[in-house]
Amino acid sequence: MRYALFVPLIVATAAGCATMQAAGTRSTEQILSAAGFHMEAADTPEKLADLQTAPARQVLPQTRDGKTAYVYRDPNGCHCLYVGGEPEYQQYQKLRLQKDIADEESNAALTQGWAPWGGWGPAGWGPGGWGTWRQWP
Repeated sequence: MRYALFVPLIVATAAGCATMQAAGTRSTEQILSAAGFHMEAADTPEKLADLQTAPARQVLPQTRDGKTAYVYRDPNGCHCLYVGGEPEYQQYQKLRLQKDIADEESNAALTQGWAPWGGWGPAGWGPGGWGTWRQWP
């Protein structure tokens, strides 16, 4: 009975983590597409084996036909690979950096909203709110 309260909490936390991971994967795949990577379906036994055994959700170099290709594997979402060459990888790095900077600026703007209150919240909350702290006798 005591643990009945914790089970829904654990399930909700796991679902939240999965949702955040899926959103991050979608964002990465959008950046890869914008950078010129092309999607390859894992429709052969070789591609399926590669998809399942190689590290997932990372852009990694791989030699293909004597050239370096960059491959991103998504075994859980689209069950596909995103493949690009050196120019596409350079564009991906550039777009990723722009997104990271934009995310940081967005987060900074959100936290700036608390600055007038000194990080303590609206008037009346924390030191300096509704007068000063008093030590009672």
